[in-house]
Amino acid sequence: MPNNIGSLIPHQPPMRLVDEIISVEPADSRVTTVIGPDFLFLREDNTVAPEAFCEIIAQSFAACESKRRELAGLSTEGGGYLVNIRNFTALAHARKGDVLVTRVTQQDDCFGTRIVQGEIFRGEEKLAQATVYIFMWEGKEPPTSL
Repeated sequence: MPNNIGSLIPHQPPMRLVDEIISVEPADSRVTTVIGPDFLFLREDNTVAPEAFCEIIAQSFAACESKRRELAGLSTEGGGYLVNIRNFTALAHARKGDVLVTRVTQQDDCFGTRIVQGEIFRGEEKLAQATVYIFMWEGKEPPTSL
């Protein structure tokens, strides 16, 4: 699936933590992240700070949601931000050179806040999981009221 994640989410390097969309099926959306030498959350010991996992999940969902809208012929103009994290578990460290696959599925939508379950894998090994809440809007500016 050809894609340009740079046109799907507003994040620019070094804050863009996702690289390529693999699948945008609503029940099985997947995105890759390559942990390169300039990865924003890479620590001196060449491991990734665990808090990066939540942002990777959020960016993965945002990119897939934008791609789904693009494929449906809808506007991709809009934005969002991570507002809450629940049930976060880091099971293992990611390291420089790793290729991660993030699987995200939307669980609910409450007044524009998407509740998303995410899991991050290195091969078959699950590194992290979390439920993230992402407030999203369409158009140039976020709404001033609900």
